Amino acid sequence: MTKEKQESFVKNILSIDVEELFHTEYVRHLRENGNAFRTPSNMPSILKLLNDYSTKATFFMVGEVAERYPSVTKEIINRGHEVAFHSYDHKLLLEKNPEQLVMEIERFNELLMSITGHKCLGFRAPSFSLNNTTKWALEVLERTGMLYDSSVFPVWTPLYGVSSALTRPYKPSKDDLTAENVEGKLWEFPLAVYSLLKLRIPAAGGFYLRFMPSLVSRAVKKINKHGSPAVIFVHSWELDPETPKLGLNPYKSFVTYHNIEKTVKLIKHLLQDFQFASVAEYMKIKGMI
Repeated sequence: MTKEKQESFVKNILSIDVEELFHTEYVRHLRENGNAFRTPSNMPSILKLLNDYSTKATFFMVGEVAERYPSVTKEIINRGHEVAFHSYDHKLLLEKNPEQLVMEIERFNELLMSITGHKCLGFRAPSFSLNNTTKWALEVLERTGMLYDSSVFPVWTPLYGVSSALTRPYKPSKDDLTAENVEGKLWEFPLAVYSLLKLRIPAAGGFYLRFMPSLVSRAVKKINKHGSPAVIFVHSWELDPETPKLGLNPYKSFVTYHNIEKTVKLIKHLLQDFQFASVAEYMKIKGMI
């Protein structure tokens, strides 16, 4: 165990967004071009990686992937990890309505019940598309029995973000995601950012891990010093050495593929230096459930 890990007394949260490359915003226009599902191929190595570091994670699964490969979903759970919901088709919340989300959650819960006998506890919006325009989703999550959400990225980016949201776990107001409602039932686990004075920089994973790995480590340390967990994520396709290289424009190609071959190594460094848990495990440790 490294010195950094010995000095870390805070359990952080590791999440794996289980989706295909064609689910992502910059690639989904190419879905009909024969892109294959690769989850059955890349999941064994992901599970082995976590087992090698004795780490449990939350797997936010796209419903159509979980339904297509129930044996993969079952293996994730059998390994002691948590399976949570990442929508059924990875379309943004802006493209849905409350009734559609309710139906998707119920369908996903039926799948999980058939495998585990338990319902899903948490949700992550596709592309972190929960904001004050789509805040209606909070009511849906609470109504369908969800205990937590992990969709708020408390920073502005070209694709998503709630720049003034809290950076620690909190119970959000249904009227304003930037406000806290201590009497609320639903917990929010915002993604990690690095705060410098009034500046916030994304530091939770994905492209930002591949582009600025040292900043992610500094962010985890800084968040932990305040006694809060850093919520880190990585896409399953980023951990796949055979993720197809598609013909995207220079900007989209850079965001999608920059340093992708280093993702496994970068995640290993984080697992060596910090302690991680699933969201459900963290909530149990803290008496939140």
